[in-house]
Amino acid sequence: MKRILIVKLRPLGDAILAGTCFEAVRQAFPNAWITALVQPPANELYKKSPWVNETMAYNRKSIDQKSFFTRLSKNNQMIQAIKKRQFDLAIDLSDSHRSAQLITWGKAGFKIGLGLSDIKKFYDLSAPADDELQVSATELDKRVLGLIGLTPKPHDRSGGYWSVPPEGDTFADTFWKANQFSHDDVVVGINPFASCVSKEWYPEKWAVVIKELLGHGVKLYFTCAPLERKGLEKIEKELGHTLPVYAGSSLLPLMGIYQKSKAVISVDSGPRHLAAAVGTPTLTVWGPEPVERWHPYNREKHPIALKAVFCRPCGLTICIERKHECMKTLEPEMVIQALKPLLRKAVGV
Repeated sequence: MKRILIVKLRPLGDAILAGTCFEAVRQAFPNAWITALVQPPANELYKKSPWVNETMAYNRKSIDQKSFFTRLSKNNQMIQAIKKRQFDLAIDLSDSHRSAQLITWGKAGFKIGLGLSDIKKFYDLSAPADDELQVSATELDKRVLGLIGLTPKPHDRSGGYWSVPPEGDTFADTFWKANQFSHDDVVVGINPFASCVSKEWYPEKWAVVIKELLGHGVKLYFTCAPLERKGLEKIEKELGHTLPVYAGSSLLPLMGIYQKSKAVISVDSGPRHLAAAVGTPTLTVWGPEPVERWHPYNREKHPIALKAVFCRPCGLTICIERKHECMKTLEPEMVIQALKPLLRKAVGV
């Protein structure tokens, strides 16, 4: 196999978790030209990874908002780009109709993917997927790789499984100096936002947790996307003051500051997967999603704060049934209790 295409047209968290699959392919085919076809912003991460030679970005959400003829043109451009590269092997980890069509129309050679009823016809070999909604996303990726005899390494390892590029380390050092964090400080990042509001917690609850941590000498900072910056104002109003913030669009600085931190507290989001990927302990304030599907980590290093509710998982981006019971009944004290052993271990106490 001289030219290999690996496709993961899924949100950021999924693309980060798929890193172990790219790693396994690179180790099996060290001399192959490997291309990653992923969505922004994950393409920025893969450009800096040692697993791929080239990254192709496909912004599905942006393309779908265009006119019919623009969509047709954009998709045709991607198909021609795939066709031009004459891939010997295409590994589709996306479990989507769009990705299956792209690699088929792009005339990729041997094609493998997940055996879902509406897309398995596109592949030369497909992995079993009858239990798709009952198993983890990483298990599905593992099955697809198993079709060519490969097994990805575990996500939990000392130091993580994604390497931080030099610019990430440089930014982290600058961020530490700018905010007067010392080497001996217990510095913890907080990411309070997710891709949908049903996964997010409440400002007044965040404020209670933050005040408790600050009262014990923990140094804190926020992270968020540029468009989420305004949302921090509600938390800061409850808190009564501001905290340092990284609100940039680049993920590389985020990798650096997360790796330099003792822990990261987050809701169920892409950034919490990024923190785990660089080896940093995390605590996830868990909302409506199924834990088994999206938390492939050791619970001791990556605990979750969760309130049991009968309606989980609901699959809703906005709760209309139970008045967001999964998050409203999750109290700050539960999060603080889950944090204590994590921070004790993080600082070596």
